[in-house]
Amino acid sequence: MTSATPRRPSEGAAAAGGDRLRAEMWTPKPAIELSSQRAVRRHNLSIVLRQVVEQGPRSRATIAQATGLNKSTVSSLVSELMEFGLLVERGAEHRGTAGRPGLVVDVKRDGVVALGLEVNVDYLGVQATDLAGGSRYKAMEAADNRGRGVEEVFDALGALAQGALTEVQAQGLRPIGATVALPGLVDLERGALLVAPNLHWKDVPVIDRLREHIDAPNLPLSADNEANLAALAELWEGAATGYSDFVYASGEIGVGGGIVLGGELFRGYRGFGGEFGHTTVEVDGLPCACGSRGCLETRAGLEPLLAAAGLDGEAVSKRGTAKPVAELLRRAQENDEAAVKALTECGRWLGVALGTVVNLLSPQAIVLGGHFAPMSEWLAPVIAAELGSRVLGGNGAVPPVIASSLGAEAAMRGAAATQLRRVLADPTLVAAG
Repeated sequence: MTSATPRRPSEGAAAAGGDRLRAEMWTPKPAIELSSQRAVRRHNLSIVLRQVVEQGPRSRATIAQATGLNKSTVSSLVSELMEFGLLVERGAEHRGTAGRPGLVVDVKRDGVVALGLEVNVDYLGVQATDLAGGSRYKAMEAADNRGRGVEEVFDALGALAQGALTEVQAQGLRPIGATVALPGLVDLERGALLVAPNLHWKDVPVIDRLREHIDAPNLPLSADNEANLAALAELWEGAATGYSDFVYASGEIGVGGGIVLGGELFRGYRGFGGEFGHTTVEVDGLPCACGSRGCLETRAGLEPLLAAAGLDGEAVSKRGTAKPVAELLRRAQENDEAAVKALTECGRWLGVALGTVVNLLSPQAIVLGGHFAPMSEWLAPVIAAELGSRVLGGNGAVPPVIASSLGAEAAMRGAAATQLRRVLADPTLVAAG
């Protein structure tokens, strides 16, 4: 779609209407029309940028053919995107046909970058991702954040973020935003963590706190739930690419969840949808950190899982033999009875909770993330068997249970991607920044 250009009135029309008609036709355009033209331009810039980011290097002619925009419009849009530092011209396109090959445009890999930050119960992390999806910097800090005050955590998070900003700028990259992934309910508008049961935090103004700890006053900042961001990362670049409806179940200290329906993240009325870990699996079950009883977390969270396997996370770490999850997996691979039984029970409880979710939403797939992903060899068959006995419609209605391909970085990659997608939707944001 291209924006229309104003046509001059014909001599006949001008003569028929006289000076009054001529004056009417050449008065400045109303603001609403100018705004509409700018919107069309932004839309077309987005179309061209997405075409290159999603489909790879291509010539202007190929972009025009794929988008339906005319060649001169595409050429103008590409030039503007190059001025923004988002695209670059290079090489030549080999079409396999006679004729001179054309230059191609590609994503400028030394252009813009976004940060994905994460606060979780047992670690802090940061990852910088460029517009082509490349990881340009990452750092993680293992820590029991339950044992630290909010200010201490943000001192450490701010140091990680500032280190990332310094490094990517040294690479010649331009930071265009940062998003913080959080293990709890998030007020998206305020950028505040309302409650994180496993951290014992309530009403923490995350964005305000972070801004105090980084030297980037104009950098756009946002916050979101970590499982939601991980689900988006799986949708955009991970194991769920190609699925429009799936449930993401994440194993951390607690159990997180994200729901994607129709290719969009489902948040619910207040934005708190997807809290899979607080699905009730036992009416009068064990007390949960959220204040309720019988939540899935009390059975499938990391600490009850390790306890059931005869492992103590802190003791394993102190011995220096391996991280708790790695130790559990090592024992399971050696067919240790307690480890295999603990994983089987964890899979069964996950299957119980997911059975309700599948009957309610009928997703195309279940994606296991966090530490559930490396455990999927043991968890997935048990979950599938449990679903087979609980889901209406029999085995034909049971969705595949697949492992995340993004591992521990899923939430951070999703966090960075949300900022990059702002630019994909409106490339002029870069020019305005």
